[in-house]
Amino acid sequence: MRPSTSPDQTVAPTLEDPVAAAASQVAGGPLGRYAAIGRRSRDGWQAAAAVLSGLVAVMVALAVAQRSHCVRTGWSTPDQFWHACYSDLPLVFQTSGLATGTLPYLHNGAGALDQPVGSGLAMWVMALLVPGGPVTTRQQWYFGLWAVLVTVLLVLLVIVTAASVRRHPWKAAHVALSPVIVTASLVSVDLLGVVLTSVGLWAWGRRRVPLAGLVLGLAIATRTYPLVIVAAIGLVAVRGGRLRQWAALAGVTLATWLLVSLPWLVVNADGFLSTYRRWWGAGAGYGSLWLVPQLFDHDLPVGAVTVLAVMGWVAALVAGATLALATQRRPAVAEVALLMLAIVLVTGKSVPVQACLWLLPLIALVGVRWRDHLIWAGTEVVYSVAVWLYLAGLSVKDRGLPSGPYAGLLLARLLALGWLVTQVVRVARARWALPEDELGETEVAEQERLEGEVDELAGPIAGAEDRVLVRFG
Repeated sequence: MRPSTSPDQTVAPTLEDPVAAAASQVAGGPLGRYAAIGRRSRDGWQAAAAVLSGLVAVMVALAVAQRSHCVRTGWSTPDQFWHACYSDLPLVFQTSGLATGTLPYLHNGAGALDQPVGSGLAMWVMALLVPGGPVTTRQQWYFGLWAVLVTVLLVLLVIVTAASVRRHPWKAAHVALSPVIVTASLVSVDLLGVVLTSVGLWAWGRRRVPLAGLVLGLAIATRTYPLVIVAAIGLVAVRGGRLRQWAALAGVTLATWLLVSLPWLVVNADGFLSTYRRWWGAGAGYGSLWLVPQLFDHDLPVGAVTVLAVMGWVAALVAGATLALATQRRPAVAEVALLMLAIVLVTGKSVPVQACLWLLPLIALVGVRWRDHLIWAGTEVVYSVAVWLYLAGLSVKDRGLPSGPYAGLLLARLLALGWLVTQVVRVARARWALPEDELGETEVAEQERLEGEVDELAGPIAGAEDRVLVRFG
């Protein structure tokens, strides 16, 4: 028998997830039959956030330790691949002009960064803090400064995630304790965009539409993928008849992105647009499904890869619209966003190691089972080692991973992502199904009232009646 909970109380994860219950044995076991469940959700989430913030700092420490070889000896090829300690951060610092203090996007060539403007400016600011000295020492400083910032960003991400789902704050453990933190958090600057996106979702869930638009605009200026989140919110808003609120969100998002981007576009359009031009003209990259033919000497043309990637975005919109508009019960924003983002990743031109960080907050907000999380995270960790070994083999043929095994692990990674999404949709559909065959309309309405709004991030859509529904024959 489970202890009862009211809609205002936090929910213990050991009562909902077998893996969480088994892991709790190291701390006294699952919640007891007669135990009182936490404080009310409006302040109970803070305790969970405090505990998980300490744990995520430990995970970052493990990530730094995992890269200790490169921190000691420097980042050189192929040594950094053999030791799986590769990071964009020190290499970009040295090769892009940041080491000389060059302001990004004002100059082409060495001063140009292959990063969106928000990420590039953040990297430049961090570079200003690096003291003088030998190349290796300066790289170590730059990497160390980013390790500190990544720790702060992850703590913020845990806090925002716990605050976003106040009835289930321990879902934030999917962020704090995920194995992918060790392998991916220090590869690039992606966590900056991830945190901004999560803050935007939190603001939308609290009906702070202008703030949500402002933060999501900054997120898009930092990473491109938050466009998927804005689209997912829009699809759910269509169903709930809240297009006016979504239009306000989209308008502020666009205005913020333009405010951040236009000055750099005016000063040096070539430097600003270089990131997007390189994407358009690039072929299949590491991690991409479209790279598999190339691994067996059958390259896909660049134009074909571009078309396939664009079609992936279209497919994501169609799948998201189907999930948002055709289910019996309105899905959560995070569920729609996770489905759409997974499709964009699987069909993308490249799926870098750090792309798993984009999914992490959505996995937490949806409340994926830990079993499914660990299956997905396990393949991510294995792939992260595989891609470094494959790159090492390109330099030294007899000391790396051949293309065949690398292709197999690449496909296994994408299949694991598909498995994760399948489980999310399967479990969510079971929750959405209304027991109309067993209960009368009055009883169903009363049950929905007692359950309350399923989506804690529905924001302006919460409680709205369905206005647009699609039914398939």
